[in-house]
Amino acid sequence: MIDPVGFCRIIEALVKRAKVRPVTVRLTWHTCGTVLAFLKVHPKVAQAILRHSQISMTMDIYTHVVDEDQRDAATLLADLLKGDPSGG
Repeated sequence: MIDPVGFCRIIEALVKRAKVRPVTVRLTWHTCGTVLAFLKVHPKVAQAILRHSQISMTMDIYTHVVDEDQRDAATLLADLLKGDPSGG
């Protein structure tokens, strides 16, 4: 288990070093769940990482987050940002 105060300090330090707008720990938690869903991580694994007591919470919040069209669009955007507009 991570000390919540220490975790918040780590997040604050990373945000300051990256020179981005401050984010809440809750937002980073939700982003983590969304990324896990995007990566098709098994829901039981995501449940353990997010420390949800019930799989239904993980499933209700994150399993519908990203469909295949959105996944394809994100891949195209990532390719474009890497300098490969052809998508390959």
